[in-house]
Amino acid sequence: MTDAGYFAKNIAPKPARLPASAVREICSVSNCISVGPDNWTERWLHNGFGWFNRMADALGVVPDEWRSEFRLFAYRIHPEIFRREGRVRLVVPADVKPDPIPGTFRSLGFDSANRSRADVIGFECSPLSCNGMAAELTVNEFCLFPSLDAAIAGAEQFAVEQPEPGDYYVVEVLERRFT
Repeated sequence: MTDAGYFAKNIAPKPARLPASAVREICSVSNCISVGPDNWTERWLHNGFGWFNRMADALGVVPDEWRSEFRLFAYRIHPEIFRREGRVRLVVPADVKPDPIPGTFRSLGFDSANRSRADVIGFECSPLSCNGMAAELTVNEFCLFPSLDAAIAGAEQFAVEQPEPGDYYVVEVLERRFT
């Protein structure tokens, strides 16, 4: 797994339409349900994965008056892309050079998200939350796979079934602990 960046998100509780009893909130890498700050792309501080290389940049795009509504996440990405035809090696964009993830972050689980076009900033959808696949697969309270092996199996399944079009990526989701 490769450190891939930081992002601040406003985390939404589980939507009523998602019949997955284990899920409490949506911590997916997509911005479909739990969203990033408004206009975060306009500052052009993000890297090729659509995240920030520095924690300060990730928090800096959140307006001060909304800071208490956002939580800080870090991401690590699996070194393969999952396609219908099989796995290929992930080429990490040259501008992905995040500060090392400090020990104050804890792993929440793993996501598998799609990206259908190279010009998309970030990842598009997580079938677990966006397509309700959390009701069919084993997930944790954060609507994430509980292990890397489960996320890889999910990415392989999603790449073949295409609940959302495109390639699939496996990402570990970590959150900063405030103690």
